[in-house]
Amino acid sequence: MGEFETNYAVASMWLAIFMKSSTADDVERFGELSEFTPVEINLLSMVGSRKDMLLREFLEIVKIPKSTLTSIVNRLEKRDYLKRVINPRDKRSFGLELTERGERFFTLYKTYQGEMGSKILGGLDKEEQQQLLHLLKKITAHVMPGGGN
Repeated sequence: MGEFETNYAVASMWLAIFMKSSTADDVERFGELSEFTPVEINLLSMVGSRKDMLLREFLEIVKIPKSTLTSIVNRLEKRDYLKRVINPRDKRSFGLELTERGERFFTLYKTYQGEMGSKILGGLDKEEQQQLLHLLKKITAHVMPGGGN
């Protein structure tokens, strides 16, 4: 198999895993997730995981322009998923906080991640799971400078 064929096969399998691994039940239970862009999901997930993060720290991690982050924050605020707050660590800076609706989203997203992770790893033994995790970390570091946070 040549390089093109190998690359095509990998990309096709990757797409199949993520596009065809969801059942009708998954779509019903996690349908709300499809209403968000990957960057919005990443931001909401980070806000849910790191309560006292400053807006400038988000910019450093996601590596997007400040104007893009502002637009995303405005959109998620308008939809009542998060709000700007004065950061307790640095009173001169703003942080973000999930609203009640945002907390429900974050819980749903963590459940989705856990179930999809179990589904993906379910056919592998422990050693294969560790190998896959190692390879995915390596791929993430290569494809997403900064580790893909």
